[in-house]
Amino acid sequence: MRRARILRELRHAMDERGYLEVETPLRVRSPGTDVNLEAFSSEDRYLITSPEFHMKRLVSAGLLRIYQITHCFRRGETTDLHNPEFTMLEFYAAGLSLKDMMEEIEEIIGAVSAAIHVDEVQYGGVICNLQPPWQRLSVDAAFRQYAGWSPLEAFDEDRFYFDLVDKVDRHLGRGKPTILLDYPAPLAMLAQLHPGDPRIAKRFEVYVAGIEIANAFEELTDSEEQRRRFEGDLERRRQQGKPLYPIDEIFLTALGEMPPCSGIAVGVDRLVMLLLGADRVGEVMAFPESII
Repeated sequence: MRRARILRELRHAMDERGYLEVETPLRVRSPGTDVNLEAFSSEDRYLITSPEFHMKRLVSAGLLRIYQITHCFRRGETTDLHNPEFTMLEFYAAGLSLKDMMEEIEEIIGAVSAAIHVDEVQYGGVICNLQPPWQRLSVDAAFRQYAGWSPLEAFDEDRFYFDLVDKVDRHLGRGKPTILLDYPAPLAMLAQLHPGDPRIAKRFEVYVAGIEIANAFEELTDSEEQRRRFEGDLERRRQQGKPLYPIDEIFLTALGEMPPCSGIAVGVDRLVMLLLGADRVGEVMAFPESII
Protein backbone atom coordinates (compact mmCIF):
# COMPACT_ATOMS: atom_id res chain seq x y z
CA MET A 1 0.00 0.00 0.00
CA ARG A 2 2.79 2.44 0.84
CA ARG A 3 4.60 1.72 -2.43
CA ALA A 4 1.34 2.26 -4.33
CA ARG A 5 0.90 5.62 -2.59
CA ILE A 6 4.38 6.73 -3.65
CA LEU A 7 3.69 5.73 -7.27
CA ARG A 8 0.41 7.69 -7.19
CA GLU A 9 2.25 10.74 -5.88
CA LEU A 10 4.91 10.41 -8.58
CA ARG A 11 2.24 10.35 -11.26
CA HIS A 12 0.45 13.28 -9.63
CA ALA A 13 3.66 15.32 -9.58
CA MET A 14 4.30 14.60 -13.26
CA ASP A 15 0.71 15.33 -14.26
CA GLU A 16 0.74 18.62 -12.31
CA ARG A 17 3.77 19.73 -14.34
CA GLY A 18 2.10 19.07 -17.66
CA TYR A 19 3.77 15.80 -18.60
CA LEU A 20 1.81 13.27 -20.64
CA GLU A 21 2.03 9.65 -19.50
CA VAL A 22 3.01 7.33 -22.37
CA GLU A 23 3.73 3.64 -22.93
CA THR A 24 6.49 2.20 -25.10
CA PRO A 25 7.44 -1.39 -25.97
CA LEU A 26 9.14 -3.76 -23.55
CA ARG A 27 10.46 -5.94 -26.40
CA VAL A 28 12.70 -4.06 -28.83
CA ARG A 29 15.11 -4.65 -31.70
CA SER A 30 17.99 -2.93 -29.90
CA PRO A 31 18.55 -2.62 -26.14
CA GLY A 32 21.35 -0.10 -26.69
CA THR A 33 25.10 -0.52 -26.86
CA ASP A 34 26.18 0.52 -23.34
CA VAL A 35 29.32 -1.44 -22.46
CA ASN A 36 28.21 -1.81 -18.85
CA LEU A 37 24.67 -3.12 -19.44
CA GLU A 38 23.63 -6.62 -20.52
CA ALA A 39 20.20 -7.34 -21.97
CA PHE A 40 17.88 -10.33 -21.82
CA SER A 41 16.97 -11.78 -25.21
CA SER A 42 13.32 -12.48 -26.06
CA GLU A 43 13.12 -14.60 -29.21
CA ASP A 44 14.21 -12.22 -32.00
CA ARG A 45 14.04 -9.15 -29.75
CA TYR A 46 15.47 -7.91 -26.44
CA LEU A 47 13.80 -6.76 -23.24
CA ILE A 48 14.43 -3.07 -22.66
CA THR A 49 17.24 -1.90 -20.38
CA SER A 50 15.61 1.55 -20.60
CA PRO A 51 12.67 3.05 -22.54
CA GLU A 52 14.94 5.84 -23.77
CA PHE A 53 15.06 5.21 -27.52
CA HIS A 54 11.30 4.93 -28.02
CA MET A 55 10.53 7.86 -25.72
CA LYS A 56 12.90 10.05 -27.72
CA ARG A 57 11.14 8.94 -30.89
CA LEU A 58 7.92 10.24 -29.35
CA VAL A 59 9.58 13.58 -28.54
CA SER A 60 10.82 13.73 -32.14
CA ALA A 61 7.24 13.11 -33.30
CA GLY A 62 5.96 16.12 -31.35
CA LEU A 63 5.15 14.93 -27.81
CA LEU A 64 7.26 17.50 -26.01
CA ARG A 65 6.71 16.66 -22.30
CA ILE A 66 6.31 12.95 -21.60
CA TYR A 67 6.90 10.42 -18.84
CA GLN A 68 6.35 6.80 -18.04
CA ILE A 69 6.77 4.43 -15.12
CA THR A 70 7.79 1.10 -16.57
CA HIS A 71 9.65 -2.14 -15.90
CA CYS A 72 13.19 -2.49 -17.26
CA PHE A 73 15.46 -5.53 -17.40
CA ARG A 74 19.22 -5.85 -16.96
CA ARG A 75 20.98 -9.17 -16.88
CA GLY A 76 23.42 -10.01 -14.09
CA GLU A 77 22.32 -7.31 -11.66
CA THR A 78 21.27 -8.74 -8.27
CA THR A 79 22.48 -6.90 -5.16
CA ASP A 80 20.92 -5.02 -2.26
CA LEU A 81 20.43 -2.11 -4.70
CA HIS A 82 19.79 -4.04 -7.93
CA ASN A 83 17.18 -6.46 -9.26
CA PRO A 84 17.25 -7.85 -12.82
CA GLU A 85 13.68 -6.59 -13.30
CA PHE A 86 13.09 -3.15 -11.84
CA THR A 87 10.87 -0.07 -12.12
CA MET A 88 12.00 3.16 -13.71
CA LEU A 89 10.46 6.62 -13.98
CA GLU A 90 11.75 8.28 -17.12
CA PHE A 91 10.73 11.66 -18.49
CA TYR A 92 11.70 14.17 -21.19
CA ALA A 93 10.96 17.85 -21.65
CA ALA A 94 11.67 19.78 -24.84
CA GLY A 95 13.21 23.18 -24.20
CA LEU A 96 14.52 22.25 -20.76
CA SER A 97 18.24 22.78 -20.17
CA LEU A 98 20.20 20.53 -17.84
CA LYS A 99 20.05 23.27 -15.19
CA ASP A 100 16.25 23.35 -15.59
CA MET A 101 16.15 19.56 -15.19
CA MET A 102 18.08 19.82 -11.92
CA GLU A 103 15.39 22.12 -10.56
CA GLU A 104 12.62 19.91 -11.99
CA ILE A 105 13.81 16.73 -10.28
CA GLU A 106 14.38 18.62 -7.02
CA GLU A 107 10.77 19.81 -7.06
CA ILE A 108 9.28 16.44 -8.08
CA ILE A 109 11.10 14.39 -5.43
CA GLY A 110 10.49 17.13 -2.88
CA ALA A 111 6.77 17.14 -3.69
CA VAL A 112 6.47 13.35 -3.39
CA SER A 113 8.32 13.21 -0.09
CA ALA A 114 6.23 16.06 1.33
CA ALA A 115 2.99 14.38 0.20
CA ILE A 116 3.78 11.22 2.16
CA HIS A 117 5.22 13.22 5.11
CA VAL A 118 8.73 11.77 4.81
CA ASP A 119 11.06 14.70 4.15
CA GLU A 120 14.07 13.01 5.73
CA VAL A 121 15.47 9.57 4.87
CA GLN A 122 18.31 7.52 6.29
CA TYR A 123 20.47 4.76 4.80
CA GLY A 124 23.54 3.16 6.32
CA GLY A 125 23.51 5.71 9.12
CA VAL A 126 23.52 8.65 6.65
CA ILE A 127 20.66 11.15 6.99
CA CYS A 128 19.40 13.13 3.99
CA ASN A 129 16.60 15.71 3.75
CA LEU A 130 14.92 15.56 0.34
CA GLN A 131 13.47 19.06 0.28
CA PRO A 132 15.10 21.63 -2.05
CA PRO A 133 17.59 23.15 -2.47
CA TRP A 134 20.02 20.31 -3.16
CA GLN A 135 23.81 20.37 -3.31
CA ARG A 136 25.56 20.78 -6.67
CA LEU A 137 29.03 19.22 -7.01
CA SER A 138 31.12 18.64 -10.12
CA VAL A 139 32.62 15.22 -10.79
CA ASP A 140 36.06 16.79 -10.96
CA ALA A 141 35.69 18.49 -7.57
CA ALA A 142 34.33 15.30 -5.98
CA PHE A 143 37.20 13.17 -7.29
CA ARG A 144 39.84 15.72 -6.34
CA GLN A 145 38.44 15.86 -2.81
CA TYR A 146 37.68 12.20 -2.15
CA ALA A 147 39.87 10.23 -4.58
CA GLY A 148 42.87 12.53 -4.97
CA TRP A 149 42.91 12.86 -8.77
CA SER A 150 41.19 14.66 -11.65
CA PRO A 151 39.26 12.55 -14.18
CA LEU A 152 39.16 15.58 -16.51
CA GLU A 153 42.94 15.90 -16.66
CA ALA A 154 43.72 12.19 -17.06
CA PHE A 155 40.63 10.05 -17.66
CA ASP A 156 40.90 6.35 -16.82
CA GLU A 157 37.54 4.56 -17.03
CA ASP A 158 38.45 1.54 -14.91
CA ARG A 159 39.98 3.75 -12.22
CA PHE A 160 37.02 6.13 -12.42
CA TYR A 161 34.40 3.49 -11.69
CA PHE A 162 36.51 1.78 -9.04
CA ASP A 163 37.08 5.04 -7.16
CA LEU A 164 33.49 6.19 -7.65
CA VAL A 165 32.28 3.10 -5.79
CA ASP A 166 35.16 2.72 -3.37
CA LYS A 167 35.95 6.34 -2.45
CA VAL A 168 33.42 8.88 -3.73
CA ASP A 169 29.85 7.52 -3.54
CA ARG A 170 29.65 7.30 0.22
CA HIS A 171 30.36 11.03 0.63
CA LEU A 172 27.49 12.11 -1.62
CA GLY A 173 23.94 12.91 -0.53
CA ARG A 174 24.77 13.60 3.11
CA GLY A 175 22.39 16.07 4.71
CA LYS A 176 20.95 16.98 1.31
CA PRO A 177 20.87 15.11 -2.01
CA THR A 178 23.90 15.74 -4.21
CA ILE A 179 23.57 16.54 -7.90
CA LEU A 180 26.87 15.23 -9.31
CA LEU A 181 27.37 17.13 -12.57
CA ASP A 182 29.85 17.77 -15.39
CA TYR A 183 30.75 14.17 -16.17
CA PRO A 184 33.89 13.50 -18.24
CA ALA A 185 33.18 13.48 -21.97
CA PRO A 186 34.01 9.74 -22.42
CA LEU A 187 30.99 9.05 -20.17
CA ALA A 188 28.60 11.27 -22.16
CA MET A 189 26.66 8.27 -23.49
CA LEU A 190 23.64 9.98 -25.11
CA ALA A 191 24.36 13.47 -23.76
CA GLN A 192 25.69 16.61 -25.43
CA LEU A 193 29.18 17.88 -24.73
CA HIS A 194 29.64 21.30 -23.16
CA PRO A 195 30.27 23.83 -25.97
CA GLY A 196 32.75 25.76 -23.82
CA ASP A 197 34.68 22.71 -22.63
CA PRO A 198 34.57 19.53 -24.75
CA ARG A 199 36.07 17.57 -21.84
CA ILE A 200 32.68 17.83 -20.08
CA ALA A 201 29.35 16.11 -20.84
CA LYS A 202 25.99 17.70 -20.07
CA ARG A 203 25.06 14.92 -17.67
CA PHE A 204 24.30 14.64 -13.96
CA GLU A 205 23.37 11.99 -11.42
CA VAL A 206 21.45 12.37 -8.16
CA TYR A 207 22.76 10.80 -4.95
CA VAL A 208 20.78 10.35 -1.73
CA ALA A 209 22.59 9.03 1.36
CA GLY A 210 25.36 7.61 -0.82
CA ILE A 211 22.96 5.92 -3.30
CA GLU A 212 22.59 6.96 -6.94
CA ILE A 213 18.88 7.31 -7.73
CA ALA A 214 18.76 9.24 -11.03
CA ASN A 215 20.74 9.88 -14.22
CA ALA A 216 20.06 12.86 -16.53
CA PHE A 217 21.27 14.17 -19.89
CA GLU A 218 20.86 17.28 -21.95
CA GLU A 219 20.15 15.10 -24.94
CA LEU A 220 22.39 14.70 -27.94
CA THR A 221 20.44 15.44 -31.14
CA ASP A 222 23.26 14.86 -33.65
CA SER A 223 22.51 11.46 -35.18
CA GLU A 224 25.94 11.10 -36.83
CA GLU A 225 27.76 11.78 -33.56
CA GLN A 226 25.44 9.33 -31.81
CA ARG A 227 26.23 6.69 -34.43
CA ARG A 228 29.96 7.19 -33.84
CA ARG A 229 29.42 6.69 -30.11
CA PHE A 230 27.36 3.54 -30.68
CA GLU A 231 30.04 2.14 -32.98
CA GLY A 232 32.70 2.95 -30.38
CA ASP A 233 30.67 1.11 -27.73
CA LEU A 234 30.32 -1.92 -29.99
CA GLU A 235 34.05 -2.03 -30.62
CA ARG A 236 34.70 -1.99 -26.88
CA ARG A 237 32.12 -4.73 -26.38
CA ARG A 238 33.83 -6.76 -29.11
CA GLN A 239 37.23 -6.33 -27.43
CA GLN A 240 35.74 -7.48 -24.10
CA GLY A 241 34.04 -10.52 -25.65
CA LYS A 242 30.54 -9.25 -24.85
CA PRO A 243 27.41 -9.72 -26.99
CA LEU A 244 27.06 -7.21 -29.84
CA TYR A 245 23.63 -5.59 -29.92
CA PRO A 246 22.25 -4.05 -33.12
CA ILE A 247 22.25 -0.28 -33.60
CA ASP A 248 18.72 1.13 -33.62
CA GLU A 249 18.58 2.75 -37.05
CA ILE A 250 15.00 4.01 -36.60
CA PHE A 251 16.06 5.81 -33.43
CA LEU A 252 19.03 7.42 -35.17
CA THR A 253 16.79 8.66 -37.98
CA ALA A 254 14.35 10.16 -35.47
CA LEU A 255 17.14 11.72 -33.41
CA GLY A 256 17.87 14.23 -36.15
CA GLU A 257 14.31 15.56 -35.77
CA MET A 258 14.36 15.82 -31.98
CA PRO A 259 14.20 19.35 -30.55
CA PRO A 260 16.60 20.46 -27.80
CA CYS A 261 15.53 18.72 -24.60
CA SER A 262 16.64 17.12 -21.38
CA GLY A 263 15.68 13.74 -19.96
CA ILE A 264 16.12 11.84 -16.73
CA ALA A 265 15.73 8.27 -15.47
CA VAL A 266 14.84 7.69 -11.80
CA GLY A 267 15.24 4.33 -10.06
CA VAL A 268 11.79 3.96 -8.51
CA ASP A 269 12.64 0.94 -6.35
CA ARG A 270 15.62 2.72 -4.80
CA LEU A 271 13.51 5.82 -4.16
CA VAL A 272 10.75 3.75 -2.54
CA MET A 273 13.35 1.87 -0.48
CA LEU A 274 14.72 5.13 0.88
CA LEU A 275 11.31 6.66 1.55
CA LEU A 276 10.14 3.57 3.42
CA GLY A 277 13.34 3.07 5.40
CA ALA A 278 14.17 -0.35 3.91
CA ASP A 279 17.69 -1.76 3.55
CA ARG A 280 17.32 -3.53 0.18
CA VAL A 281 15.26 -2.91 -2.95
CA GLY A 282 13.90 -6.45 -2.67
CA GLU A 283 12.09 -5.42 0.51
CA VAL A 284 9.89 -2.96 -1.41
CA MET A 285 9.06 -5.37 -4.27
CA ALA A 286 6.25 -7.92 -4.09
CA PHE A 287 8.34 -10.44 -6.06
CA PRO A 288 12.10 -9.78 -6.05
CA GLU A 289 14.37 -12.13 -7.97
CA SER A 290 15.00 -14.25 -4.87
CA ILE A 291 11.38 -15.49 -4.61
CA ILE A 292 10.19 -15.65 -8.22
